Amino acid sequence: MESLDTVEKTNAVFARLRERARMRSPELREEWFEATLFKTRTLHVEDYLAEAERNARTLARTPESAPTYDFIREVVEAQLMALVQALYRDEPR
Repeated sequence: MESLDTVEKTNAVFARLRERARMRSPELREEWFEATLFKTRTLHVEDYLAEAERNARTLARTPESAPTYDFIREVVEAQLMALVQALYRDEPR
C-alpha cells in the first residue's frame, strides 16, 4: 500500500498534467499514443488522463507482494511518461 505522502504526490502530478492539458485544445488531432499503451480510444486528452489516474489509484491499493503489482506499476510509469511527453512536447528547452 502506498503512503499518504505518495498519494498526495500522485494527486499533485495529475493536477499539473490536467493544468497543462487545459492549455491545449481539448481534442487531439490524431492518436497521440500507441494503441497498446491505453485502453482509451477517444480524441479527448482528459480521457487518457482519467485512465492513467485510475491505474495509479489501482496501483496505490495493490500490495507490492501481489502478482499484478509490477505489471500495473509498469503500465502507470509508461502512461505517465507518454502523457508528460505529449503535453510538454512543444515546450522550449
